[in-house]
Amino acid sequence: MNKIELFKQKYIQKIITEQGAMDDELNDLFEFLLVNEFNNNPENMGDFIRSIVEDNTEKKPSELDLLKEENKELKQRQEMTEEALLVLSDMLLSR
Repeated sequence: MNKIELFKQKYIQKIITEQGAMDDELNDLFEFLLVNEFNNNPENMGDFIRSIVEDNTEKKPSELDLLKEENKELKQRQEMTEEALLVLSDMLLSR
């Protein structure tokens, strides 16, 4: 297992799963990766860590997604209501 995979595995276990803090081993891996894999570029290292967090946390639907879903359900209910009204009006008019 290479250092990137080892860091990812330990970061998921320590930080995400256990909600703990970085220990010495994780800090050493962080420093190694920052220097050797990400050319001392903290932005790239930050992007890497963000990707680990995003890939391993539950995604909650956004407010917009929730509103779109509610709108879809309301349209379906409206269509069903309109259809029921048409059936009722046809029944009343056919008498």
